[in-house]
Amino acid sequence: MVNVTNLLHYDPPCLDAELILLEPDPPSMFRAPISTSVPPSSVESNPPPRTDADAEELARYTADLEPAVRDLIRDYHDVFPSSFSYAGIPPMRDVEHSIQLVPDYRVHHQAPYRLSIPEATELKRQLEELMRLGFIKPSNSPWGAPVLFACKADGTLRLCIDYLGLNRYTVKNNYPMPRSDELFDRLAGNRFFTKIDLRSGYHQIRVAAADQSKPAFRSRFGNYKFTVMPFGLTNAPATFKRAVNNIFRDILEQYILVYLDDILVYSCALEEHLRHLRDVLDRLHRHGFNAKLSKCRFAQHKVKFLGHYVSDQGLHMDDVKITSIAECPASTSAKQLRSFLGLTSYYSNFIQGYARYSYVLTSTLLRKNLPWTLTPLHEDAFRTLKKAVTYASVFHLLDFDRPFILTTDVSDFAVGAVLSEVFPSSPDSSHPRIPRFPPPTLTTVSLLTPTRPAID
Repeated sequence: MVNVTNLLHYDPPCLDAELILLEPDPPSMFRAPISTSVPPSSVESNPPPRTDADAEELARYTADLEPAVRDLIRDYHDVFPSSFSYAGIPPMRDVEHSIQLVPDYRVHHQAPYRLSIPEATELKRQLEELMRLGFIKPSNSPWGAPVLFACKADGTLRLCIDYLGLNRYTVKNNYPMPRSDELFDRLAGNRFFTKIDLRSGYHQIRVAAADQSKPAFRSRFGNYKFTVMPFGLTNAPATFKRAVNNIFRDILEQYILVYLDDILVYSCALEEHLRHLRDVLDRLHRHGFNAKLSKCRFAQHKVKFLGHYVSDQGLHMDDVKITSIAECPASTSAKQLRSFLGLTSYYSNFIQGYARYSYVLTSTLLRKNLPWTLTPLHEDAFRTLKKAVTYASVFHLLDFDRPFILTTDVSDFAVGAVLSEVFPSSPDSSHPRIPRFPPPTLTTVSLLTPTRPAID
């Protein structure tokens, strides 16, 4: 039997060993201290002056715009500060983020997660930047959530805080979020669209002073607390939605749609669009909200909004999502199938027969206590869904100022209905067109659970 103790102390001979002198390592991120100085009060109240970087960025992103649109953006250049001049915590607003805890809460603190060297390097850089902006401060709070990273679409790392422990003891704010399909219903008949993306939207809302110790977080570089609303808090979307709604309440769904930090301005004509856009930018300016110019699109006929492309023709699927679905391999487990159906269901309105083909997959493969058995019928439904997404047509938006025709049908086990609308471009107005799919295609017939008639 091998003596483990002897192995631990065993020092094998090294013949012809050569002593190698190692150069001292350069100063690393682990030795460089993080500045803990708090920005002076003047930074919090007075925004920095416009810099050459602002002017260069403004010229680069407005060069291809119509002169009238370009002049309007330049009139409100302070709404679009560059990353070099964007500094200081947001002004005091009517809405702050407060954290109300349940009566039997327990202070949650957790050791930092292990990070790779690239993640630790990025963490130090982002902590320095957040300190410069005044978004975080050193903290000795008993609360402490761990830090982790998520990969963005462009490959960069997004700093995240795991607030699972704090969220568990937070009283939930059930402020309603808008339905995307209801927002899209407002866009029929419009030809000009402007997409405004608020810069780090949540960070433009302050955390109430009495609650700043609760969303504190821990890292290998120290403990910090947020002075602005961080991502990951359970009530953060509700707080942000309420703050933005207060600004645009009287014009919501008249010529502006708001979904969290995404703003869409829509109009029928360019002159009208300029008036609408000026009103929106003026409100952002007066309330001290900033947008990221590189992510904004002004007075376009087609823009991306809520995972779709919006145009005067209707809704279009995102090409990136189409590619992801088309290249998705065949599912080999229930988990993979749920992921695939979750991705395709977001565009179910574009896919004729979606309910029928998804039912083939879910009726047997996703049932509990049944073995995973992929049959040719399932494979055919899977391929059909992928093909249907690739060839999906434009989703025509309904104009609710026109009359509708509802055509129904019924059988022993299903009911069906087609909602039709007469389009002005139709050569014969007596033949209504179906807004969802080009004629003569019919919409999906979905199976319904039988119910007892109300009148016998």
